[in-house]
Amino acid sequence: MNLPRLSPLPDSVQTGLLGFLHDTFRFHAPDWRPLLLNGLPLGMVNGIWQQRLLRDWPGSQQILSDGLLLQSGSWDDMARLLQQTARGWHDAGLFGGWRNETFDVCDSSGTALFALERAAFRPLGLHSKAVHINGLSPCADGWRFLIACRSPHKAVDPGKLDNLTGGGIAAGETPEAAMRREGREEAGLPPELLDTAAPAGRIMSLHTVKRGLHRESLYLYDIILPDGFTPQNQDGEVAAFAAMDAHAVADTVIRGEMTNDAALVTLDLFRRCGLLSPQHPLTAYLHSTRL
Repeated sequence: MNLPRLSPLPDSVQTGLLGFLHDTFRFHAPDWRPLLLNGLPLGMVNGIWQQRLLRDWPGSQQILSDGLLLQSGSWDDMARLLQQTARGWHDAGLFGGWRNETFDVCDSSGTALFALERAAFRPLGLHSKAVHINGLSPCADGWRFLIACRSPHKAVDPGKLDNLTGGGIAAGETPEAAMRREGREEAGLPPELLDTAAPAGRIMSLHTVKRGLHRESLYLYDIILPDGFTPQNQDGEVAAFAAMDAHAVADTVIRGEMTNDAALVTLDLFRRCGLLSPQHPLTAYLHSTRL
């Protein structure tokens, strides 16, 4: 896809965007210990969640020099015991947002080992995956970015601004299938538009959250929408859509009005559209998130 080449934003705006990223995407490695499941380093836990695992894990456990080891007889047993432990934490009020939706827990090669309730990923610091679609549209006075406003009833980040669509990749689902599902459900994109979605690589979102650690690979897609096209939400997860110019979008990021992942995805798009100066430190920061 040939993205538009736009003029760079003022240096002061780029510096403000970099400040937002530094303030938001914080991760202090010494605060986190590897979580080894059947010998594989698959998660990361802080001291609070480690103590809860030591107290509540019903299987074999061992504190090692390089992390906390949980053992089970098989990956099916691991899935069952983790699900049981996480459900107990949720029922005790230790975290909310139980979705009855599962994500794949994968090894370093990307092979799925087992599926687990998605709400348990952050407490255990497990690596999740999501898709985000950037929507752009030409208009008479320049290009616009299609931005969604999340429903006030969403379990995570209610009312915040978001990319055109975005959502987790379910267990057993491919990134392309997730992209098409999210595009259809969240924005009512017809098949002929989804067919034009261009893969734009992956970035890593890593930062601490109240529930634990957010470690998510974001699969990016770009779609150029016809002038005047109005997305139509189908699943109740989006309250409204707006077509905004780059300066307006940048302001919402700096003010913290956009979800963290959507902000990172949007700034990566800004970089690829020429809105960020190659020599500005923001560009180097964004390059460092690429996978």
